[in-house]
Amino acid sequence: MTRERFIQLIEQEQEGLMKYLLAMCHGNYADAEDLAQETALKAYLSYQGFVEHFKFSTWLYRIAYNSFIDFQRKHQVITQPLGEIDISNEDRDQERIDKLYKAIEDLPVNEKTAMLLFYFEDMKVLDIAMVMRKPPGTIKSYLNRGRNHLKIKLEHE
Repeated sequence: MTRERFIQLIEQEQEGLMKYLLAMCHGNYADAEDLAQETALKAYLSYQGFVEHFKFSTWLYRIAYNSFIDFQRKHQVITQPLGEIDISNEDRDQERIDKLYKAIEDLPVNEKTAMLLFYFEDMKVLDIAMVMRKPPGTIKSYLNRGRNHLKIKLEHE
């Protein structure tokens, strides 16, 4: 992969990556931005080793996921409610969005990661399995459990 191609691919994934990291960081923009920069730097330093037959986005999100896990181990994440994230979709009811993000915020990390990548980034189960380094069946379990947890949480509200 050339440097120019790498830059082009990073630019294509930048917005989705930032949304994913914002959600993982419970809306803390500074932490998400730091992690996005760290992810881009790590990807840049190792892009020569990227295997072209894999999806670039899967490889990049794997780096982001690992960076988040490392960050979480080192720091106690200071959070703000996800409902306070600016969402520029006027067609949706903001109150419902706030409840959904609050429910997602409370999911265990593995379930939250699988749900965000599947529903918000439109990744396939196999791609999520590669990002999280888990079998596809485990990802399906995370998605199922996450949906059940969200259903229970949202029904109580």
